[in-house]
Amino acid sequence: MVALQDWGDNAGNLVGYYYAPRERPTAAPLVVVLHGCSQDAAEIARLGGWNRLADRHGFVVLYPQQRLSNSLMRCFNWFTPEDVAKDSGEAQSIQQMVTTLTDRLSLDETSVYVTGMSAGGGMTSALLALYPETFQAGAIMSGMPYAAAADLTSALRAMEGKVQLSAEEWGSRVRRQNPGYTDSYPALAVFQGMQDDIVDPSNADELAKQWSSLHDFDLQTPIAVDILDDNANIKRTVFHDRFGDTALLRYDIDGLGHAIAVDPGSSPKQGGTTGKFAKDVDFYSSYWAAQFFRPDQLMQRCGCPATFFAVCRCRHRAEQSSRSLAGSKSRSGKR
Repeated sequence: MVALQDWGDNAGNLVGYYYAPRERPTAAPLVVVLHGCSQDAAEIARLGGWNRLADRHGFVVLYPQQRLSNSLMRCFNWFTPEDVAKDSGEAQSIQQMVTTLTDRLSLDETSVYVTGMSAGGGMTSALLALYPETFQAGAIMSGMPYAAAADLTSALRAMEGKVQLSAEEWGSRVRRQNPGYTDSYPALAVFQGMQDDIVDPSNADELAKQWSSLHDFDLQTPIAVDILDDNANIKRTVFHDRFGDTALLRYDIDGLGHAIAVDPGSSPKQGGTTGKFAKDVDFYSSYWAAQFFRPDQLMQRCGCPATFFAVCRCRHRAEQSSRSLAGSKSRSGKR
């Protein structure tokens, strides 16, 4: 990985690293990966296996990293108002990293995604809420809804599952950050261990409420509920928005505590490494998060080519979709 230098005024006092495969398409996509507490960029890269996925599929990975001077546990401050407000603090620093790296490596600015675990999942919620025009989709692993807390005490309550609001209130907390925003919000995948004793599994319910408000779908009528790849421990629930596009994809993982799900091995669906916050449950969450970022998973009705990470957001983004689809077709022969 390479240290990212000279990328903004860095109001959040973060550091950043990135991994760029030698062989990648012109205008490659970007995936932002956020570590959890007691971790750093190198550790989440190792556990999640994102660099291997980047080599396989030709995208660039950005790893923002917390400083000890901000948090002795190296947690992203997802609960501090000044760090998760529009154009402020740590969230602004990450947005500046995205803008700088996209420009410096000539990446596809319409193909930017974000994922994070635990505190990184909480910051993922914040980035999707604050910068919906930047991120096409996100994947939250053992994380919390946006604006679930405003200080450390309320953060612990939220993690314990003691902050439960209506879908309307959760949605309004997001909308207040972008009062003039009328476009669609990013799609979201939620990965939650059912035995998580750090971030209570009910946080997945609250995330689902928040995104149901933003995308205007009914949580009582999922499009599909199934067992993934004959693994009885993985329940997948799919929700579409009113246009028929996948707005929320939820994975409830039985047998998993506060960790990312990995499945070490060499097959295409396998990867990751076990560790304190990574458990082998025969399910590779990074792979499935990356699959979620595919257009044939996100936007089934747009008519996009199924090349990995080609972007085609329909709904209100006709102009953007036209540009992105043309770019995807021009690059498809290189994949």
